[in-house]
Amino acid sequence: MNCLSIDHKRADRELRSRFAFSDQSRSDLAAELAIRGIGASVILCTCNRTELYFSGDLPCLSDAVLECLAAAGDTIPEEIAGVVLSYTGTKAALHLFRVASGIDSMIIGEDEILGQVKNAYQEAASQGRTDAELNTVFQAAITCAKRIKTETALSKSSVSAATLAANEAAAFGENVRVLVIGASGKIGSSVLKNLLSHKNVTAAATFRSHSMRAVPKGAEMVEYDRRYQYIAGADCVISATSSPHYTVTAAELRKWLNDGKKRLFIDLAVPADIDSSAAKLPGVELIGIDHFRELAGRNNELKMTSAAQAEEIIDQELDELRKKLIFRGFLPKLERTSAAIGRLTPTELIYRLRDELASDHFEAVLRALEGLGE
Repeated sequence: MNCLSIDHKRADRELRSRFAFSDQSRSDLAAELAIRGIGASVILCTCNRTELYFSGDLPCLSDAVLECLAAAGDTIPEEIAGVVLSYTGTKAALHLFRVASGIDSMIIGEDEILGQVKNAYQEAASQGRTDAELNTVFQAAITCAKRIKTETALSKSSVSAATLAANEAAAFGENVRVLVIGASGKIGSSVLKNLLSHKNVTAAATFRSHSMRAVPKGAEMVEYDRRYQYIAGADCVISATSSPHYTVTAAELRKWLNDGKKRLFIDLAVPADIDSSAAKLPGVELIGIDHFRELAGRNNELKMTSAAQAEEIIDQELDELRKKLIFRGFLPKLERTSAAIGRLTPTELIYRLRDELASDHFEAVLRALEGLGE
């Protein structure tokens, strides 16, 4: 398995936003990869990363895959070559294990990533875009992440971008009126629930007239088309949609914000929901997803012990995965090898293994053989 990754460590939000693919864009990319002979692929897109996992021989396919990825993001390969990380074989599997468990996240141990990995895999599998190798590796990574979640404190009392954003809003004043745009999405709904846990916060959520959704008890409903009217009286606005267009523009805000009041705008979307020019308006403070990197750093320091435990579990699970993949590759030769072994005496077989194997591997085989007699 191989992986090409564009993540928060090397790419800023503007670049990441080009690769925040919609459902249709992911399907188009998968189709283009298939034309290039890469039929098995999983495309993972989150606020902080876009990753393409695929089967095949990386030295032969990497240029073609990079071209497809760049084209999908409306760039050229040379423009992203410096930020794309490439993994192959065991390193690709290890990377996926770390991503799925939350160790590689901007906020270590955040909960959303495991669900995003599962959804990306299930989407690819349902469209017939996975093969035996991808199935085995992704299922192992998901199992490993669940084990880490159960056996370590990595995800306990977890701090996500949604939690940090809600805390930031609650700290903005004594009595804070907050509008959440995009509360029907996973991040937005998490933001809203976190806001409602703060006693000094009055929370509202937008909805569209043609698709009303239930919101948690205690939250006010605001029709999306009336959002600017609500913003005029609000202290904070948090937007977290998957819209390709701005949900809040500077030009429209200028019509409504004329009282000089200080307001906080938090944009958790990639690509951006809130027009960056809004920050130039009097009294407006605008922060984006990357603002929480420093806050996440403090949380990450507290989780390093759990992260070390998680790494040990990953090592164990990755070793099990290697054995599965090695054995799967050996299965076509099993019958012929069994027949060959049958022509040897046990002593001849042991001497043959002694001559063929490295000392540590030979020692492991002997230990396994000793266990047969117990």
